[in-house]
Amino acid sequence: MEKIKKLKKIFKQFNLDGYIVPKNNSFFGEYVPVADDNLKYISNFTGSAGFAIILKNKNLMFVDGRYTTQATIQCGKNYKIFTIPKDYPFNVLNNKNLNLGFDPRLHTENSLNRLFKNSFIKLKPINENLIDLIWVRKKDLNIKPFYLIKDIDAGEKFENKLSKLKKKIELNKADFLFTTASENIAWLLNIRGCDTDYSPLPNSHAFIDKNKNVVLFCNLKKIKKSLKAKLNKTIKIYDLNQLPAFIANLFNKKILVDILTCSIFFKTLISKNNLVIEKQDPIYFLKSLKNKTEIKNSIKSHIYDGAALTKF
Repeated sequence: MEKIKKLKKIFKQFNLDGYIVPKNNSFFGEYVPVADDNLKYISNFTGSAGFAIILKNKNLMFVDGRYTTQATIQCGKNYKIFTIPKDYPFNVLNNKNLNLGFDPRLHTENSLNRLFKNSFIKLKPINENLIDLIWVRKKDLNIKPFYLIKDIDAGEKFENKLSKLKKKIELNKADFLFTTASENIAWLLNIRGCDTDYSPLPNSHAFIDKNKNVVLFCNLKKIKKSLKAKLNKTIKIYDLNQLPAFIANLFNKKILVDILTCSIFFKTLISKNNLVIEKQDPIYFLKSLKNKTEIKNSIKSHIYDGAALTKF
């Protein structure tokens, strides 16, 4: 493929033997917008999970058992297909001394350690995404506004959820929680968005301090004046591009970050001047305890889902 050849030509510029291309974008959600789907662009693979390792002389595609056949059909001509958990990069590339580049915004330390543990591979963060250098595209085409759901539909006010979260932040002896999962922000703020095709997610990150103040980072074009007027005054909203500068102004703070969704890029920025507490985002636990409204709506959604499947 011409695209793969273009990518490989860039390797010399960054002193690389290869490059890792994941499925996810910087929000680590299950569904990736078309304009962010680097893996599909470079491979034609359309499954919801997987990643490619493109080396100078070969191309490797790693998928789980759901997608082995699909990956073989869609990109088997240009890639050797491997199925996780039978094969991992650390055993496929064992004893090879390679410099592999990656975009630190698209990977967590947890995931890279799991994939490349105990190998001789040197992982090199490249702050410029190499796919961006060969794929000319228009991003942020989906500028649909965020919106609030009613407290009666959520079953609980934002303020109540925030009070519960405050206790979890204090329990971890942290000054801030850095929430990087959009679905957790959706639950906490009773806010929704249109950033993916199959789930009403508001792509965003947020800092929540131990005094219940929230700083939300997102595309400001998605925040209408009417929404801002309805939001609690403890919520401040900034453009996503301002997040690195916000982090750079934090000093000697204890910051709780999610081990599963905080990228290496942000963890590195935070750890320069602050203490990182790396655990699971406590919002996952809080939202797992369903209130009566959430239970009722879950039952209702299963009825709709069962009817749709039966009709099909």
